[in-house]
Amino acid sequence: MTKDNTIQKSMGWSLSSEVAVKFVVPVTNMILARVLTPDAFGVVAVCNMLVSFVDLITDAGFGKYLVQHDFESEEEKGQYADVSFWTNLGISVLMTVLIILFRFPIASFLGHRDYGNVIAIASVQLIITSVSSIQTAIFRREFEFKKLFVARISVAAAPLMITVPLALILRSFWALIIGNISGALVNAMVLTAFSKWRPGFFYKVTILKRMFNYSFWSLCEALANWTIFWVDTFIVGSVFSEYQLGLYKNSTNMVQSIMGMISASMSPVLLSTLSRLKNSKEKYSDAFLNIYNLILYLILPMGAGLFLYRDTATLLLFGSQWSEAANIVGAWGLMMLCSVTFYSFPAELYKSKGIPQVLFLFQMLYLVILIPVCIVSAGYGFWIMVYARCLCVLWQVFISVIFMKKYIGMALNKFFVTFITPCLATGCMVIGSVFMKTFLRGTPGDIIAIFICTIIYTAFLAIFARRQITRSISGMRDNNLK
Repeated sequence: MTKDNTIQKSMGWSLSSEVAVKFVVPVTNMILARVLTPDAFGVVAVCNMLVSFVDLITDAGFGKYLVQHDFESEEEKGQYADVSFWTNLGISVLMTVLIILFRFPIASFLGHRDYGNVIAIASVQLIITSVSSIQTAIFRREFEFKKLFVARISVAAAPLMITVPLALILRSFWALIIGNISGALVNAMVLTAFSKWRPGFFYKVTILKRMFNYSFWSLCEALANWTIFWVDTFIVGSVFSEYQLGLYKNSTNMVQSIMGMISASMSPVLLSTLSRLKNSKEKYSDAFLNIYNLILYLILPMGAGLFLYRDTATLLLFGSQWSEAANIVGAWGLMMLCSVTFYSFPAELYKSKGIPQVLFLFQMLYLVILIPVCIVSAGYGFWIMVYARCLCVLWQVFISVIFMKKYIGMALNKFFVTFITPCLATGCMVIGSVFMKTFLRGTPGDIIAIFICTIIYTAFLAIFARRQITRSISGMRDNNLK
């Protein structure tokens, strides 16, 4: 691809897929939250915690290696893809068999022995996912996000078409389990249909050894990242009831889904772009700051809005029976704002530079604080633990800034300059919201206030930020990505 708008098109397709998916997923969850109880979501949270953990091990970081590494030829790239595919598939089959054999001890360890058979069936999606992981990496490397867009839409539609009808019939967590497996199967089928690459009967141990150094540290950072987002779930499931686990995890999942619309769409493009530009310091820095600036204009008002209108958001997303979740939604909105801004996107810097061990060190320093805080605060009650977990993000912000300066050589003055206009625009929106809350009350009043806040924010951007946004978009043009 030699066109100078490669990045813009990739970002456009990636963002479009996430917007579409994040439209379908909340609609699905809104329906399911009104059909199923929090207990059902608690059961699925336990299964997803295990499956996502094992899925990281089966991938072993090979997908990121294929995106980041510079190959000398298409033949060499194909050989590395073959080795990655067969390794992933072999590990997936082995791990699935082990989970099935030891399903009850595993379930007991997770605090829910009765769900051994549920965990065994849920683990089947590990084999299905391993089939499509290498194809996804190749599509990202080649900036073929249009094909990934179609796959994402198909995956999002599967739960809506399958999970919801099953939930209405079964009224149990089995609808969610079957929906997850169906989504993984649809994803594998669509990506296989689109992919020009097909796994060949090729395997070479020397290639596996070459990938191991990067992949090992990439796996370590992926596991540390999993721990960051699941350790609180494990603690809640161990200390509190299934109801509180479902209340907590479904609420946080929804916030992550909404805020992740930006990170999930931009991060793959950012990694692919920075990986191609890593040998040009000036282009590398400019590409990151230009994309980062656009991200801030999207992520800051989303986090602030979830906090300000947490009651209305919870009512619309889950229904009145989930009213207790409003404070979780609000607190996590602010927490995810900071985490996405200072962790999710800067993480791509370390991956693109081929230094995942530095990112792993960053994550371990964060976990050193996060885990003890969650354990100790859980002893004081559910809500104390929720708020304490969110406040830990301040430590994450601090070490993120230190690491970017030390290991990336980021000019912090340029980095923080990108915050000025987005923060001012968000600040005007917040002031307008606080003012309107004095005379617009209740859900109808909040909906009107949200509409007015959107107008205020858009007007500020049109008047004061139009040139900066245009400059950031223009700055992403580059005809030497590949």
